[in-house]
Amino acid sequence: MSLEVGLDAPGKKVLLMGNEAVARGALEGNCQFAASYPGTPASEILETMARLAKDFEIYAQWSTNEAAAFWAGAGATYCGLRSMVSAKHHGVAWMTDQLIHISHWQIGKGGLVIVIGDDPKGHSSANEYDSRNLASRVFEIPILEPADPQESKEFTKMAFDFSEKLKLPIYVRMTTRVCHASGDVLLGEIPKEKRVPSYYPTFFELGMEMLMAKGWVDVSYLHERLHTKKLKEAAEISENFPGNKLEMSGDEEIGIIASGVCRHYVEEAVDKLGVKAAFLHLGMSFPLPKEKVSKLLKSVSKVIVFEETDPVIETEVRTLAKDESLGVEILGKRNAFTPISGELNPLDVMVVLSKAYGKPIPTVPERKELREMIKPYEGMRRIVLCAGCPHRASAYAVKLAAKTFKGGSYIGIGDIGCYGMMGPPPLMAFTLTNCMGGSIGLANGIAKAGIDQPVVAFIGDSTFYHAGIPPLINATFNNAKFTTIVLDNQVTALTGFQPHPGSGFTAMGDKTKPVKIEDIARACGIEFVEVVDPYNIKKAAEVIKAAFEHPKASLVICRRLCSTEALRRRRSEGLPPPKPFMVDPDLCNGCKICINEFGCPAMIWDEKTKKVSIDETLCIGCAVCTQVCPEKAPKAVKE
Repeated sequence: MSLEVGLDAPGKKVLLMGNEAVARGALEGNCQFAASYPGTPASEILETMARLAKDFEIYAQWSTNEAAAFWAGAGATYCGLRSMVSAKHHGVAWMTDQLIHISHWQIGKGGLVIVIGDDPKGHSSANEYDSRNLASRVFEIPILEPADPQESKEFTKMAFDFSEKLKLPIYVRMTTRVCHASGDVLLGEIPKEKRVPSYYPTFFELGMEMLMAKGWVDVSYLHERLHTKKLKEAAEISENFPGNKLEMSGDEEIGIIASGVCRHYVEEAVDKLGVKAAFLHLGMSFPLPKEKVSKLLKSVSKVIVFEETDPVIETEVRTLAKDESLGVEILGKRNAFTPISGELNPLDVMVVLSKAYGKPIPTVPERKELREMIKPYEGMRRIVLCAGCPHRASAYAVKLAAKTFKGGSYIGIGDIGCYGMMGPPPLMAFTLTNCMGGSIGLANGIAKAGIDQPVVAFIGDSTFYHAGIPPLINATFNNAKFTTIVLDNQVTALTGFQPHPGSGFTAMGDKTKPVKIEDIARACGIEFVEVVDPYNIKKAAEVIKAAFEHPKASLVICRRLCSTEALRRRRSEGLPPPKPFMVDPDLCNGCKICINEFGCPAMIWDEKTKKVSIDETLCIGCAVCTQVCPEKAPKAVKE
């Protein structure tokens, strides 16, 4: 991460990632409280805030889940502090109940900014749902959509002012490309004066207002107030928002509306095709700046809408055109003129505009040297866990335990985390994955359906704290017999090794009391709770077998520090990496169990010799392969 995010040098340009720029905008907006649950593509926002926190008198926390993060952030606003809550798009579902309530009631004296990293195409997500649907149609709160790091900084800063003026949360919708792209950012001033917290419960202010207006219990008044007052004020802000830019001369036949990063794709495509277009870039997409949109619609015969991922803006534009009886043709996702799913890119936009204008796409001369460079990487690559990952050993131990039962199989349900890679070949530890906490939740129903096979719910440590506890209590409450395998690698590894309640330290690096999973499980009523080291496969398999045989819900914690995090910590302490292992070619019989069943990426098959070797640049010396190999061919490398 850039060391210049917190640079106190107004007017200086620095290179920042979009997420870092959001953090910089929060600094310039005098944010004093930040909370999040890690999730790609938004994780670096809170990481940056946490790194700067003590220098700028900010409090930053990784919360147990997004709902907890939201309430913590909202709580700070009732003490007059400006607060920012960040998450990936899946986290919005966890904030839904809270956001609906807060948007109808109101935040405290401090501004509240919700920054969400949507993931069009689902690069690191189970789906690509467009969180603007909730923000605009359910929460009914203003949405800002930055196109690049500079706008990410500016929009975040302005969002705090808008929030305090409207007494509403402001939604800053990022997308993967904006989150992770880097660009020059012009720094502004960082306020020197911090607010002194003072508790002020706005409930009483609103209660008196309701009592005088329509009666204390008439909560419909709050909804009416949102529409007749707050959203009307938000619409005025949208009309004058500097990020809503209409560029037109009046003689264009085609108009284009784009939000977020699509703005840059449109600019590039229009330039390369050499065409004219009236162009409205929407940096604030809800409420729609109806005057600007109407002006565009009245001046052209066709309007093309580019947005990721759903036709949120397009639907609003179509409604406006119908309300004003405008005959303009609107082209977008709803008539499949633009791609109906996935993320857009410059070529996608150019293809659409080429079709609209009837102009060929300019050819780009082929770079033969580039083609030669990428040739070795063409084709599919198997997704794998890191070398030495304890999750691989855990999966192998579960499969060994299952072999002792009739049929030698079990029903496995996965969850969200690194261990998702235990599902595909060669491990194939589970065949079903849903969402955070879904493994234990689904296992409740599968177990009570009368299945006679062992039912196993796999869940990670961070996910367990996030969403695993209520369904575990449900298992006890309803006498559901299944086994939960908690894959405890002691960090939130998939999103960047962030701490969680079991790690023993906070986002700001302060020591804290670890909350042990085994204590929680016992408190939830689980009687069979055991902790194993997955690197000891034989012992782990014996304990898991006993868990399968237990007459009630059981839980086994496979605890071993993430192998990559272990290497990172060794480097930070100035220690060398562990010595790698080697394969004794005289002992290797070419059975390929280490590759086809265990799947360690450090194991290399030589088609000529029909032997396995170990890539010493990947091997971390975990020694698990010595337990997997029937011939004991892997050996420790001596000094």
